[in-house]
Amino acid sequence: MRAILTSLLLCGLAMPALAQGDIKRPGPAQPAQPARPEPAPERNLEVTNSTDTVIREVYVYTLGGPQGPDRLGAAVLPVGRNFSLRLGRVAECRQVMRIVWQDESEETRPVDVCATRSLALTDDNRRDIALRNDTDATLMQVFIFARGTPDAGPDRLGRATVAPGGEFRLRLRGFQACEVTVRAAFQGLPAETREADICARPQLAFGDPNVPLREVQVTNRSGVALQSIYATTQPGTNWGPDRLGADVLAAGASFAMRMRTGECRARIRAVFQNRREELREGVDLCAAQPIIFHGQRRLALGNLYERPIAGIYLSAVEEGDWGANQISAPLTRNGTAEISTDGGCRADLRIVFDNESAEELRNFDICRHQAITLRPGWVTEARE
Repeated sequence: MRAILTSLLLCGLAMPALAQGDIKRPGPAQPAQPARPEPAPERNLEVTNSTDTVIREVYVYTLGGPQGPDRLGAAVLPVGRNFSLRLGRVAECRQVMRIVWQDESEETRPVDVCATRSLALTDDNRRDIALRNDTDATLMQVFIFARGTPDAGPDRLGRATVAPGGEFRLRLRGFQACEVTVRAAFQGLPAETREADICARPQLAFGDPNVPLREVQVTNRSGVALQSIYATTQPGTNWGPDRLGADVLAAGASFAMRMRTGECRARIRAVFQNRREELREGVDLCAAQPIIFHGQRRLALGNLYERPIAGIYLSAVEEGDWGANQISAPLTRNGTAEISTDGGCRADLRIVFDNESAEELRNFDICRHQAITLRPGWVTEARE
């Protein structure tokens, strides 16, 4: 009996252990998955042009980030009209807006695209400055910035330039400073920097209008377009700005060259599209006589030899041969002839007598020696 009780007791004790063995132990706790953030909503901004000028470009971007595309695309925003800027999903509320008007003025301002649904652009923060260029060079850039500020800011002319003697209405938008530094850059002339109070005097003039403005007609009679024309009253190699600017003077065309100077005598340098140059010294600007470029170097010759000259040849030093004989009949004693070359100032000259003897003058300055008398010793004389 005791043995039976003992067996039953042992079985009872074993059953809970077996039951416990059938229960699976829980694994480690799994971390909770973070909630996926909601995407930023689509932002739209209704912009109204309440200024008196067409708006050409609008940019909206995060401060410190890339400017991105023009939000107007191929469109413009006319005066009195509005435009819905589709900004997309912008997470950052504080944005920067840059507006560019058709008159090249521009303004940069902060805008909260989360709180602002519509924005009217006005002329309330606009300041107009009368700009005049009394120099004889094209005004290419103008920077206006608060005095003491190291950053010159944008070029206030934008894509515009101001021709010599021209005027321009410069518009400053969102600009508060009165005491400013002005820096002007010209084509071919040194930059000019000055201090100004644009509140007390909203005018800026460059150059001295009291210096006479000379004008002379320049005509291109050659068969090649003139690429550049330079004029100066000073010696040396500093020719100043190209008077044609970005233009060329086509064959047969003319233009009025203006030069602000108190002097009458000037040096004129013409550069053709084939890289040949022609120089005129001592041009009288006060006489207002037209300047004609023929496109060739001309040389006047007089013969004091007893023998007739049967052939005269003139070529640029760069040429590999003499070219054609430039006289159709022998040049007798006391006869004269005019010959020409398309080269630069350095030329070679060869004369051949009727007995086939010859004399040559090599590498002489045809711009300096425009007339030569052919006589014994003439080669030495022309080299001096």
